[in-house]
Amino acid sequence: MTVGLNIAQAKAEFARLTASGVVGFHTHVEATEIFVVRGGDPTPFNVFSIFVAEEHGETTASKAEYLGKRIRLGSLKGWTFGIKRSLFPLAGVIQSFDALENAGEWKPSGSLLHVGPVVAAPPQFVPADATTPAAWNHVLKNNFWAGSYILELADPEKTTLQSLIDSPVTLQELSAAIAERVPISIASLSDRLGNLIFQIPASIIVTRFGRDRVSGDATVNLAWHPKAIPRALRATCGMEFDNVVVGYASAEIRGGTSMVLPMADGPGMLRGTIWDDLNGLVLAATGKTAFIRRIGLTMHAIDPEPRVFILKDTSGNNQSIRVALSRGSPTTIGPVIDDRMEDWTRRRIYRDEAARLAAEKIFVQYRPRVGPFDQHERALEDVRTLINRYGEYGAWLWDPYLNADDVLRTLFYCVHASAPLRALTAAQAIPPPRRVTAGAKVSARLAACIKTTLASLSKSRTPQYSFADAQRDVFRAANSNLRGLNLEFRMKVGPAGWAFHDRFLIFPQRNGGALAWSLGTSVNSMGRQHHILQRVDDGQLIADAFDELWNVLDQPEHLIWKAP
Repeated sequence: MTVGLNIAQAKAEFARLTASGVVGFHTHVEATEIFVVRGGDPTPFNVFSIFVAEEHGETTASKAEYLGKRIRLGSLKGWTFGIKRSLFPLAGVIQSFDALENAGEWKPSGSLLHVGPVVAAPPQFVPADATTPAAWNHVLKNNFWAGSYILELADPEKTTLQSLIDSPVTLQELSAAIAERVPISIASLSDRLGNLIFQIPASIIVTRFGRDRVSGDATVNLAWHPKAIPRALRATCGMEFDNVVVGYASAEIRGGTSMVLPMADGPGMLRGTIWDDLNGLVLAATGKTAFIRRIGLTMHAIDPEPRVFILKDTSGNNQSIRVALSRGSPTTIGPVIDDRMEDWTRRRIYRDEAARLAAEKIFVQYRPRVGPFDQHERALEDVRTLINRYGEYGAWLWDPYLNADDVLRTLFYCVHASAPLRALTAAQAIPPPRRVTAGAKVSARLAACIKTTLASLSKSRTPQYSFADAQRDVFRAANSNLRGLNLEFRMKVGPAGWAFHDRFLIFPQRNGGALAWSLGTSVNSMGRQHHILQRVDDGQLIADAFDELWNVLDQPEHLIWKAP
């Protein structure tokens, strides 16, 4: 839980951070306001606004200007987006804080901008991107050096923008249109929609943290702003490896511009901070940073004799193929380091991570075994585990060979009452299961389902509909009371939509986004042949693709079965 500030406290923090000589010498604020005008309401509503403290001449100011033409999205009828930019003195922000606190109005650039019921968040310090990037830097301006303080008036409800937040495809489309006009990627920080952001860059010093390649000691170099009066600062550095602090050093910087912080040589990621004791503020920081200690190069010498073989071309004629070969000679540039201890630790980390991924079903490998199909039941049980662990807000099963028996053995096991369940098939013939041994047999229930389906297909001139009838027969035969079941099973038939091949299990999440697993094979053959069940990096992209196809297949001929 975050303990927030009130508007008066946020105003005081902004005044403290922008005071001359504290973290910089800021005089003005550049405001970039992204807004939307909806339907019959002529007053724009805030989508995302960022106010960047900058240093300008005392008389510098500019009138508000609109960046590019208005943005219209086909999926949000009656919504028009725009971007307005202006430059004004710092005092304008203080006056805007007062107006928001006293009258509930926000108009820093001169005209009223509706905002939600905002609350003030405590200040944060965002370093420049390092080995590990910060999501904030997708929207901050030029945060390349020491870092920036962030103050935020956040809309915790986001009611007005719910239609935009609930449609990731629309949000991506809007974000792309905005990025053509201003380098802000709102889709990368969608949890900040509706908020007012204040960026105060730490520009009073410029710092560079490094690491001595031989000794492993941390090094700090800094330069003061020409207007600044140097004062005592404190530099701290820490190294982390395997969730352990393997090195730490802290020293006071007085008068100098560089220093060495003795640290034990070893593996890990470095974090550095410059602390101002006088004002109790961070003046510079780094994210987790890795340093290059050695460089590996490989020189390839071309083998004078190529590999030669013959293939048939598309016309059936012999075609001679020559493949040039090479042999590599690796070379390492840098100091000789005995990292045998770290190698053992990395191996143990790998084993622990592999065990964790398997336990959480993030990465599970199935190998066919000799004997009965025990791996099939294990694979189905893993799918049920995922559905019950992540399916509180829905589970979507996407498989071109999916049939009613597969749905009964997976989605019907969902323990979350009324969770929206979806199943999508291409109504393709079920491929015969591969046998591990000659004596292995298909389960009687699955064999009966296959027989019923194929018999129905052979008797009808419209195989898609006979497939659907066969699936309905399987659901009826299950004799379920359908208690708490909210499931829809559709198929891709006819000209609508497009063919698909990959198999996924998708879980939409409550606060946006989605998780998704690649099945590696169809449900009916899971565990019967080698495949890998693994979580994909960006489940939302998979969910968007599924949702797009699902919405196209919305005619009666696409519906196989639905409950309730």
